[in-house]
Amino acid sequence: MSAKRVLLVVASGYFLASWAMNPVSSILPTITSSLDVDVTRAGWIMNAYFVLLVGWVLIAGRLGDAFGHGRLFQAGCLFFAAGALVAAVPSGFAVLIAGRAVQGFGSALLFGTSLALIASVYNGPRLAWAVGILTVSSGLSSLVGTWATTTMVQFTSWHWTFVVPAVIGVTVAAFAGGLPSQRRSNLGDIDWIGGFFLLGGLVFLLLGLNHLHEGPETFEAGAPYHLTMHAIALAFLLLFLWRQLNVKKPLIRLNLLTNPKLSAGVVANGIAHSSMLATSLLIPFLIERGEGYSPAQTQQLVLVQTTFLIVGSFAGGWIYSRHSTPAIGVASIAAIAGGLALLGRIGAELPFVQLFPLVALIGAGLGLFTAVNNTSVMSAVTADHRGFASGMVETTRQLGHSLGVSISSGVLQTTLAAAAIPELGYRDGFSEAASTMGLVSAIGVVIVLYPVLRQRLSLQPAPGRHYRLKG
Repeated sequence: MSAKRVLLVVASGYFLASWAMNPVSSILPTITSSLDVDVTRAGWIMNAYFVLLVGWVLIAGRLGDAFGHGRLFQAGCLFFAAGALVAAVPSGFAVLIAGRAVQGFGSALLFGTSLALIASVYNGPRLAWAVGILTVSSGLSSLVGTWATTTMVQFTSWHWTFVVPAVIGVTVAAFAGGLPSQRRSNLGDIDWIGGFFLLGGLVFLLLGLNHLHEGPETFEAGAPYHLTMHAIALAFLLLFLWRQLNVKKPLIRLNLLTNPKLSAGVVANGIAHSSMLATSLLIPFLIERGEGYSPAQTQQLVLVQTTFLIVGSFAGGWIYSRHSTPAIGVASIAAIAGGLALLGRIGAELPFVQLFPLVALIGAGLGLFTAVNNTSVMSAVTADHRGFASGMVETTRQLGHSLGVSISSGVLQTTLAAAAIPELGYRDGFSEAASTMGLVSAIGVVIVLYPVLRQRLSLQPAPGRHYRLKG
């Protein structure tokens, strides 16, 4: 299969897996009204997907090394399609959650192999361009998917919105048979126990974050639950860390993370993407519940944000392939932080039309950052470690999505529960949640700056050392 065809098929898989995110979060108010569930349970419509995705994406990278990334990619398409069909069944909240979990597993197989497949056929400046195309395909999925889902729910049941990605999944799987599938390791090399510890830590962490309150006065009553969930999560994560330090072939090669370019890139990646899902979750509730607008207005804002994400992705890949300066990454994540801070400060008070520049800024910043950062991370490792790097990028990306949903929905629900007037509660909750995510993104700016400053300091002469000038 030619490099361009590999890119086309992999980009289609990226398009497919991304359909499970913004297009679903944009219709959460409709789904929650239909199923009569609150914001807390609505968060699990997203997190059932993310828990399986994050818990399996590192193992997916290893499975790709053992079975071939192409074969695993094809299997991911089929699992995703099956999960979408389960979610489409009109049988209640539990069945929807089960379908979303299967979708998450399928997406783990897709995301865990995509960058490794692209890096196997592209290198150098062309790799930046190819990674930019993947980011664009994800943005197109959000754009087309959000338009499709928000339009469909105005004329038919939300269940039908899950049928479309099922058809796409089967179609992409049919064309994925010729993808590169070189085997680089054995099945026995996979650290299954470490994967179990990681999955357990994520599940209990999200259980703790998603159990919310009926108002500020109930925080003390809920403390035993939260402390228990977080203690169990911490125990699992410590066991995972211990396992990675002692097993011969760990899921996370901690020695590779001593590379500041790699470690800062994957952490900042998660922070940047937490902002995207937080924005996608918060805006529909502000517009429809806080301001009284229809899903059509939500559609307009999300489509503008996604359009600028696509433009930013194209621009990021093109610019970075010609000028690989870290300043692009710093400026782009700073734009995300600034956009969220402004949304938190004045977003709930702005007229509808004045929200467009802010969501456009966040979208463009994320598109630029993703194209530049992913290229930087994949370029920081050798060919033998591309599966690991690909898995780390997608793990932190999806963990960021999940934490963004958990944090923003948690702040929103807590504020809403204490509000006497629901409409004001949604508006105040939006402001507080957006401000919180803006602060998180500001931390990302510092992380991106760290390897840049470290490199520049290392190039400076030591105090007292003198150099003789030539000439």
